[in-house]
Amino acid sequence: MNKRDDFSKETINRLCERVGGKCSNPNCRKETKGPHSNPQKRVSIGEAAHITAAAEGGPRYNPDLTPEERSSIENGIWLCKLCARMIDSDENQYPAELLYTWKSMAEYEQFCIINQMDNWLKSNVVFESRKNIACRKAKEALDNLHGILQYAYEYWKHNFENRHYGSFLENELMEHWVLYEDDLKRIYTFQEKRVLLNEVLLEYSLDLGPEICEEINNYCSYLNFSYQSDNCGLYDNYWRCFFEMLSTCFEILVGIKKTVDDILYRQYSV
Repeated sequence: MNKRDDFSKETINRLCERVGGKCSNPNCRKETKGPHSNPQKRVSIGEAAHITAAAEGGPRYNPDLTPEERSSIENGIWLCKLCARMIDSDENQYPAELLYTWKSMAEYEQFCIINQMDNWLKSNVVFESRKNIACRKAKEALDNLHGILQYAYEYWKHNFENRHYGSFLENELMEHWVLYEDDLKRIYTFQEKRVLLNEVLLEYSLDLGPEICEEINNYCSYLNFSYQSDNCGLYDNYWRCFFEMLSTCFEILVGIKKTVDDILYRQYSV
């Protein structure tokens, strides 16, 4: 069993107090402290969550941190219990960089409250919300497209790479179509996912900015390929041309996808 680097009681109390007892998720900001029916008790629906996991195998675990750093206040964020569960359910959706931003925003808001200052962050709420929605939608659409292409690439390597190629692949598919039909129909949905990604770009291009749009358009440009068909089923080399395209450019697609993800995470957190 891995040893957890848990927060001390003092650190937990400080994390809570620094944000006024409210959840640090800017889309939540729920109060987490209140009275109990027993006058000697109180109710708490908040918790001190680790930004990078308290133990190996946990969400956003950083092996470069010392136990002291992992259990320090700098590695903690105060959240309601629901948001604490949410951020750990999908660490890719809630990276450490985003949680550090939430923490800073929540502490700044509380600083403005106790000092009776205007919170300039709130003036940007509409813009930030739309920008973050754009980032989420672009990532979701690209993830869906890339996911089916990754499936297709692994399917090609497993079934065709070393046994069927060129006209041999065309013959294999025609002679044993029933063996491959369901998988190829699933793979063909990449066309729909590509259309959905383009629709996101059209709707949110101004929010995403030229850098992301250019990278995604570059990604999609590698998916263009030519094929021949007689439209009556006697000759069709669509799948041979598709797999030739994919086997040639998949590593490039992986690189572009990583670049886009890095930009999206950075823009979402700013």
